[in-house]
Amino acid sequence: MRIVEKLLYGIGGLLALILLFIALCNHNPDIAVKIGERLKKPDEATETKMPEEGQAGNFVIKTTVTQGEQPAAESPTSDDDDAEKKLKIPPKVAALTGYIPIKSIGTEVTQAKADEILETLSKGEIGEKLTFDEEFYPYYAMLNDTQKALYRQLYANADAMQKNFSPVTDITVTDLKNAFTAVVNDHPELFWVDTAYKYKYAPLGTVADITLVFNVTANDIDGSKSKFEDAAKLILDKTYGYYTDYDKEREAHDALIGSVRYDANAPMNQSAYSALVYGRTVCAGYARALQYVLQQLDIPCYYVTGYAGENHAWNIVKLEDGQFYNVDSTWDDTTPNTYDYFNCSDAEYAGNHMRKDLSIYLPACRGSRYSGLEVNPSVPSDTTTVTPPKKPTTTGPATVTTVTGTTTTTTTTGDGTTTQAPVVDNTANITVQTVRGSEEGYIGDIDDYYIECFAAMMATDDYDVSFDLIITDKDLWEDIYEAYDEGDCQDGYIERYLVEKHRNSCVMSVTAQEREDGSWLLSHAAEIN
Repeated sequence: MRIVEKLLYGIGGLLALILLFIALCNHNPDIAVKIGERLKKPDEATETKMPEEGQAGNFVIKTTVTQGEQPAAESPTSDDDDAEKKLKIPPKVAALTGYIPIKSIGTEVTQAKADEILETLSKGEIGEKLTFDEEFYPYYAMLNDTQKALYRQLYANADAMQKNFSPVTDITVTDLKNAFTAVVNDHPELFWVDTAYKYKYAPLGTVADITLVFNVTANDIDGSKSKFEDAAKLILDKTYGYYTDYDKEREAHDALIGSVRYDANAPMNQSAYSALVYGRTVCAGYARALQYVLQQLDIPCYYVTGYAGENHAWNIVKLEDGQFYNVDSTWDDTTPNTYDYFNCSDAEYAGNHMRKDLSIYLPACRGSRYSGLEVNPSVPSDTTTVTPPKKPTTTGPATVTTVTGTTTTTTTTGDGTTTQAPVVDNTANITVQTVRGSEEGYIGDIDDYYIECFAAMMATDDYDVSFDLIITDKDLWEDIYEAYDEGDCQDGYIERYLVEKHRNSCVMSVTAQEREDGSWLLSHAAEIN
């Protein structure tokens, strides 16, 4: 009886504790959220530390590169796919797209390493005194308080040219994704910031390290800013003498498409700089340039991303009537220029434009007062055609040697020469290239490694890609390992592959094994989405 009595007391005490915990979570929901975050592990890349000297020589690295990863705010993918199929894109403008979704590169580190980073890495500029008018910066308004603090920090560090820093507060991968997207979409003046970022995170999902990616204009930022502002002034000057926002908007629209031409191969074509300074860009450059110019005129203008036959970008503008209007200056830049996509409602865009990502939370466009006021220029004869821009071409390596089992097959293109690599037992498929300073024909430096990886990835349209490479020695393997860890390999070939093949993400695993002659066999396995 005493045992039963003690058992009943124990069960009663346990139930009391459970009820107390439930009541506590109900009173303070943040406790339950934090517990959930601790139990949840993101589906991201895994980093493996380099083994110490003397350990077995069979090592593995794994990294994830994501292009256009969808924010949590986006509507269900299946619905998007159905809606995309229903869009009808006019042939005249079907090729005039080119927006590239934001790319992120995440690397998992141990909790101890994450704690060390958070303790030693500076937060840089935190922007605690910055304020953003939500009428002009709508993406900022979409964020929660944690993400707004991170937004201010991202903006302040970008403005201060500070690439690497730790987050100002505890954040998740999703917090970083939404805050970075918001900063990029709100601020076309940050033209030196690429639409990509890198980060390191702990196993439980907290971000410890953030790295911004700057383009070539950052090398002479003062000179680049001067060119950017001078180019924008040429358009702003066209609006002088006009008093209404509508008149200024129309003149800015006309001046922009009159001075810019669509070019899918334009450098930095996701930035306003490409349109204003180079005069060549894609839809993203048109939209960011118009956004910047209208912001300078105190006219609310928002950057919109979505789908219009391909990934596409355009603008939303708020005019004197307090209403919002869609403007697609890219699609108006035809021969001749038109107003077909100028100051349109959502209903008018419904058949050929669809918002995605955070842009679905921008205001609805229901304005009509400033729609249809413009007259298109005379239409040319029916024989006039629009020639789609040529896509960039990729040239593979000049010489490749493939070893299968004990049979060597050599293929040569161009003026390259090939030397035969030693046969490796039990190796299904080994691809190597003759490189400078390497009599054996093994890959001898990291640049040639990037070339071979890119060529192997481009050689197939499969979504599961496997290939092997032989490199000269352990020193090069350690350099390659560090390059993956720091994101340089992603920059070296994976991001280029994603763009060329129009893929969304790549998970690359690399296994390294030392061979008898001191060279190293690297086996690659990529999962593509």
